[in-house]
Amino acid sequence: MEDHNNMTAERSLEIITEQIERSRRAVSKTTGQSLYISGLCTMGMAVVVAIVNLLLANTEFMALGHLLWFALPVIIWLAMRNIHKRSEPVPTTLIGSLVGKTWWTFAVFVLGFFLMAFLWNKILALSVDDPTAYLAHRVNITPIIILLMGMAITITGHILKSKWLVWFGIIAALVVSVGDYAGLGLTLLARLGAPVTTVGQAQFLLPCLSVFLFAFVGLMLPGMKLKNT
Repeated sequence: MEDHNNMTAERSLEIITEQIERSRRAVSKTTGQSLYISGLCTMGMAVVVAIVNLLLANTEFMALGHLLWFALPVIIWLAMRNIHKRSEPVPTTLIGSLVGKTWWTFAVFVLGFFLMAFLWNKILALSVDDPTAYLAHRVNITPIIILLMGMAITITGHILKSKWLVWFGIIAALVVSVGDYAGLGLTLLARLGAPVTTVGQAQFLLPCLSVFLFAFVGLMLPGMKLKNT
């Protein structure tokens, strides 16, 4: 009788483990699709923002194209809502809930930080005449957002027990954010002898390039791999 109870307990544990693993695989595919769509939308928005900033160059509305980033969460939400309507509903699980809360937390921090930093930079630009003083005190928004996104991807990888996703998030976020923070693009342009006006305009375009690269390496590629597993 005791052996039978032990076997029943072991079988129950196996069933629970199998259910957790099936849930993790289902959430992985759903998360992969979300990352893939988010990557595509982010890459597209980076191109649109760069074009708008380029068109507004040398005007008083320079860099206002970055306000379009506020539309990105809505675009992603509408795209995912449309896709989920045509697919079978996935039951809510602990793993799915943790992944969802991770990205909702990321969204709140990013939108709040972006709004406060953008307002600070705008007020600073209107109150300071010296470009050097502006560059010294402005908030460099892009690398912080990329780091936050990398952390969200890494935490998602830990939840899904996906080591390669963890490393994707860490490496992509560190490389792109440090390169952007250090002004690698501007430094290369200056070393190549680009005109001062070109270097000045590039500071509104290169962040879009950084976001584009990170969205490709940190969102689209991992999403493609996850949704095809």
